Amino acid sequence: MRALQDLRHVLKTLAQEAEVLSAVGGAVEDLERPDFEEREDQALNEDERIFETIFEKSLDGTKPSLYRPTPPLTRSKRHLFRYFLDGSFRSYFLGTLLEHERETPVHFAQIGACVLRREDNGSVRREVLEIRNLLLAGRKRLSPELWNKLENATTMAGIRLVDLEERDIVSRVLSDFDLRNKAAGKVRFEMHNLEAELIREVLPRLAMDRWLVVDGSLQFQPTLNDLSQKDGIQPVLGVAKNFRKDPQFIFGRGPRSERRSIYKLLAELEPYHRTAAYSARQGKLVFWYVRLREQTQMDYPLMGVVKAELVNPSQEPVPSELIDLLSRALVAERSVTPHGQDRRWHAHLYPIFLAERAIKESLVSREVVQQFLKWR
Repeated sequence: MRALQDLRHVLKTLAQEAEVLSAVGGAVEDLERPDFEEREDQALNEDERIFETIFEKSLDGTKPSLYRPTPPLTRSKRHLFRYFLDGSFRSYFLGTLLEHERETPVHFAQIGACVLRREDNGSVRREVLEIRNLLLAGRKRLSPELWNKLENATTMAGIRLVDLEERDIVSRVLSDFDLRNKAAGKVRFEMHNLEAELIREVLPRLAMDRWLVVDGSLQFQPTLNDLSQKDGIQPVLGVAKNFRKDPQFIFGRGPRSERRSIYKLLAELEPYHRTAAYSARQGKLVFWYVRLREQTQMDYPLMGVVKAELVNPSQEPVPSELIDLLSRALVAERSVTPHGQDRRWHAHLYPIFLAERAIKESLVSREVVQQFLKWR
């Protein structure tokens, strides 16, 4: 609450330096775009669309098949996943700042990331929770003098000032030039940076029998680089509920090879099975898909499927047995769902859902933001 009081003082200072067109009610919450995760996945790996290298190798020398059974491996038999990380945010449009012929939208956002630890008895506890406050505006849309004043004021208030015009891999997903629209991508970019910091913090606590499950892709930098610098595969598994729908997959070689779209690949994926693991980024990353639920329980064949990712520093084929083990543990996590509380319930892992709840409960409500953030 102290941060909001300080931010209110910053806004009042700005209103004395420039004209302000305030948002109705002082702040309007920006709604998340439902397709953003899918478009983000596409942007992170836009140079690759056709995947033809199956990047796994069984210890017994058997040839990898396109589909493999992965019956659930419950916690009572082998407690593999111990840590779970998710990030979340709330973003508000506060108004437009007018400085002579210049103008910029001004946004306020709270971003958060949380790591939960699961004990032997199944109970979960907060391991790390970090919340940060952001003020966002276009740097080149203001005079250098006003931007410097804004930078000094936010620094004094302990709030991070973010330039909406600075390019990054996430906000460029939105190709239009409307800075207000780009704010959503910029906030997500800052949230991913915070997630990367938490991964770095908990990495020393992990082991091959104590894995961290990260909500979303591991291809975001600096996470990909951090996990690539270590020797061997690190015990960090990325799990995406939404993923790109444009890849093509080639199975087999020569005249008998078969090309499948992701729709055909996943439509024939049976419950509690996984696909073969394919390589991306010259083998630095392997990924595959796991079906958590029966298609008869879903509205659409692609529902109930998650995309799993591993960073692979050696760039050598990954043991099929390891991918099977991780997939079986993932299938076991499907049992309890947030059905009715999240539209992505069919692909949720319950501890990830709990991590998101922990963040949301730590963010101030829209009513409080609207009450505190006034320009005058």
